[in-house]
Amino acid sequence: MTKPLSKITMLWKFFYWPLAWLLVFAPGIAWPLALAGIWLMAVQSVGALLLVYALFLSSTGGRTLAKLAHQDAHETFWPDKFTASGIFKCMRHPMHQGLAIFPVAMALLSGRILAIAASGWGVAAALWFVIYIEEKDALEKYDQTYSNYMLRVPPFSWKWNCVKIGLQIWKRGNQALDKV
Repeated sequence: MTKPLSKITMLWKFFYWPLAWLLVFAPGIAWPLALAGIWLMAVQSVGALLLVYALFLSSTGGRTLAKLAHQDAHETFWPDKFTASGIFKCMRHPMHQGLAIFPVAMALLSGRILAIAASGWGVAAALWFVIYIEEKDALEKYDQTYSNYMLRVPPFSWKWNCVKIGLQIWKRGNQALDKV
């Protein structure tokens, strides 16, 4: 059984991320103190890797939901039905993990010291969002099914196996999700 989210809740969720990211980058924009030399190259390299990983998680979660959790005709981009397939077998919130990593990656790519220091707040904002908003909404919408899922699957994962599972949707599409 699923319950629809209110339009206010959906709209608020949509604008939360750009606002959180803007607040994270505000200090770096206001005071552009930057790293230089080898330090800049090192943090930008790490930032590039994290950006690729963040985009991979977000797009893989979205693609999995599009293929398995949406009915043919749906009114919103929020899932119509519950799925624990694909990357959702090893973590509950791959897209939010990607959104949490994104400000850290962008701050590292910018090389701005205050942006890097403040990027931890972006991670904190993502964790807060998942724990207090997403989990609550998912429990309301999917009830006992989601509660059981919470007991089996962690909200986030850095395990290599999750990456391999996530890659399957890109390699073989729908067929891969049944076998993973």
